[in-house]
Amino acid sequence: MVTLSPNAQDDDTLIGFRDEDPPPLTLPLRPWRVLAVDDDRGFQQALAHALGDLHILGRPLELVQAYCLSEAARLLAKDHDFAVILADVVMETEDAGLRLVKGVREMLGLYEPRIVLLTGQPGFAPVDEVMETYDLSDYCLKSDLASRGLKNVLTAAIRSYSQLSAVSSARKGLQLILEASNRLTTARTLEQIASTVLIELADLLQVPAEGIVCVEGSDSAEDAPRGPIIVGAAGQFAPYLNSALRTLPDRNIAECIVASLDGHRPIERNDCQVLYFPHQHAMADYAVYLSTGRPLETSEHELLGVFAANASKGFGNVALISRLDRMAYEDELLHIPNRAALLREIGRRRIGTGGGQHRMLLIDLDNFSGLNDAFGVALGNRILDALVGPLRQAFPPPTMIARITADLFAILGLADQVDSAHAMAIFDQPLRLDNDHYRLTACITELTLDAVTGNADELLRAAWTSLRAAKQRGPGSSVAYDPDIERQAGKRFALMSRLGQDLQHDALFLVFQPQICLITGRLVGAEALLRWRTDEGFIPPAEFIPVAEKSAYIHAIGDRVMQQACEALKALDAAGMDDLGLSVNVSARQFDTPGLAARIAARCAEAGIALCRLAIEITETAAMSNFSHVAQELRTHRAAGGIVAIDDFGTGLSSLEYLRDLPADHLKIDLSFVRHLEHDERNRQIVRMIIKLGRSLGVGLIAEGVETRGQADWLRDNGCQAGQGWLFAKPLPLPEFIAFCQQYTTP
Repeated sequence: MVTLSPNAQDDDTLIGFRDEDPPPLTLPLRPWRVLAVDDDRGFQQALAHALGDLHILGRPLELVQAYCLSEAARLLAKDHDFAVILADVVMETEDAGLRLVKGVREMLGLYEPRIVLLTGQPGFAPVDEVMETYDLSDYCLKSDLASRGLKNVLTAAIRSYSQLSAVSSARKGLQLILEASNRLTTARTLEQIASTVLIELADLLQVPAEGIVCVEGSDSAEDAPRGPIIVGAAGQFAPYLNSALRTLPDRNIAECIVASLDGHRPIERNDCQVLYFPHQHAMADYAVYLSTGRPLETSEHELLGVFAANASKGFGNVALISRLDRMAYEDELLHIPNRAALLREIGRRRIGTGGGQHRMLLIDLDNFSGLNDAFGVALGNRILDALVGPLRQAFPPPTMIARITADLFAILGLADQVDSAHAMAIFDQPLRLDNDHYRLTACITELTLDAVTGNADELLRAAWTSLRAAKQRGPGSSVAYDPDIERQAGKRFALMSRLGQDLQHDALFLVFQPQICLITGRLVGAEALLRWRTDEGFIPPAEFIPVAEKSAYIHAIGDRVMQQACEALKALDAAGMDDLGLSVNVSARQFDTPGLAARIAARCAEAGIALCRLAIEITETAAMSNFSHVAQELRTHRAAGGIVAIDDFGTGLSSLEYLRDLPADHLKIDLSFVRHLEHDERNRQIVRMIIKLGRSLGVGLIAEGVETRGQADWLRDNGCQAGQGWLFAKPLPLPEFIAFCQQYTTP
């Protein structure tokens, strides 16, 4: 749609009618800003005196001074608006000026300000080499400034800056117009394109989006009021959308818009712009008012002409498209896009970008068929119609809202503007219909348009599959699309069914992985790990434990683990190792039922086992799920003599504030850190930090997944007391573990 060279007739029609408007304000010329960076205060004073009354290219100078590299860096990080930077080579370091140049160009990405390098030490930094290596306007001796002329040096630099700024501004402006034109092509309704024009126009001129789009008359309804209608409104004017212009309280603005429409001309004021889009291009007479708060510069007028030509044709395109769309792509009941329109839009948005920048939601009302059965289809249709308003508020144009089937809606738009959270928020408040309120919920799924290969029908089919998974979770559920979701759901269902059966037949049992003192090499304890054996072989813990933790069997599994752990401790006692302790993993779900600590204590007392010999391990993530309740249970366990270890430390989401209040006797360094100790210095730094933190908190440290002697030696040398892993022993069944223990003497 971009028209970089509108013809002369278009320019006369769209831009520049000013002879009846008030003359522009005479504003003081904006000064050229010069930053001087030099630690020689005498030179800085002389420079300030020399530039005091200097004018270059008709504008005064504003001098900002910094006395060292660090001060200049802080200043430039906050303030980029400098035409020239005068920098001494030698300040706090011999190459401070060169470092400043490098930082301005490479770190801050400032390429327009011109840099003049100064030196009081001839030959210290060779001129030819420096000028070739660094992006400089000039490099001169301070002593030569008088002969060369400070004004001449600055004039050359400022002229270069002005030219670069003009080119950059024009390039940015045309890029903005190109992007805006692309977005204008996505509009399918008058309201969409009007809103987009206001947003893009404000962005182009770098002013707030405060404006109005008016059309002369309206064909949206037979009984529309005569006179201009506000079809687009932004900022303070938003409440007047779809109202007659005559309802606008500010009569000056209304009269300005009417003058533009009646005179078929644009209008420029010192604080606003009114663009006029003629009927021959826009298929109707449009006026776009935008509050600018200032007169426009010449370059902005030129950009405005290009933008207006494209926007005018955009309105005409929408008018033609809307006539066809209403016949083929509009839902008859709700007068919003239908399934065909959605499929067409999916295909269009996937062209070029592949769809990764766009996202689609499916929203399915819960138990809508029950509502129709109870109150009739007529009321159901009215509820659907009333829901369109909140959907539009949450997802304004250019986002598309479509109805696919009875109570199934689709939302399609940019990924950063469309997500499940915004959709869910719509149902936080009851839906009002006449004097009644209806509390609705919905299941939602979301996916990007590149999530599935194939055509738009395939994408919609995949979204349906994901939505069914959300509905299986219950009313009000939300699920992001996962291509593996059907297969995984079936596998989890089969696994959970088998879990309940095998739990009754002792198919779940414990193995024990020894924990070794890294200093003495002696056995200090063991971790009890759950295993599941079937006729086909072992099911990996990574597969069944997440399923178990989400199942109704988790409490029975937890009780079974505690029972087997106590039986193992009694077996160790019988083998003469009555001072050896075990640790067991506790799921977050086990804390859902109050009194976990009391149940553990009762189980130990029943078995005749000292509570201090049965430690419980909980991950950071599990502790954060219900922190206050979990922390209180852990405190109760410790107060009764029990031991607590934080498992997989470093991989969770806990903050230091929570760690401070989390009762623990040990931190277990996760194997993901231990695995890379021998070849990753950054990883070693993280482990050092964990060890230091543990020692500061006065808790023990146990490393998981120790597989090599090098890892064990490094951990020992850096203060980690204990480790477990295949270097010492793999997880062992109880008889083999007892035999292993008999090779060691507990400390």
